[in-house]
Amino acid sequence: MRITALSLLLVLAAPAIAAEAQPAGRYVFVPVEAGTLRLDTTTGAVSLCTGATGELSCTMVPDEAREAGADDAALQDRVTALEARVAALEERSRTVELLPDEESIDRVMVLADRMMRHFFGMVRDMKREMEGEEL
Repeated sequence: MRITALSLLLVLAAPAIAAEAQPAGRYVFVPVEAGTLRLDTTTGAVSLCTGATGELSCTMVPDEAREAGADDAALQDRVTALEARVAALEERSRTVELLPDEESIDRVMVLADRMMRHFFGMVRDMKREMEGEEL
């Protein structure tokens, strides 16, 4: 019984060992019910090949992982662009001071005071002129 099991194991394993010993080509073909699957060992693309004798037609099998990878690449590009934009905005906000310093506030207040005094002086002068004309 042991010899039979061992010889069965060797018979089953021999093709796999022989396949590993030979260098693989670009394509690997695997028979399936609907035809033959063709695996491109370079790109990883899988195609289903069907057809009659002499006429073979292969169509790509949808690869959800590859499509998700394309989506991931697009998302990664967007993230990179957004990170660059955030960095630019942060740099710009560092160069522009949002709150003025005390000296700037004091200068504005002095100018506002002078402007208001001048304005009220003009109003007072106009009022005097108008009172003088009425008399």
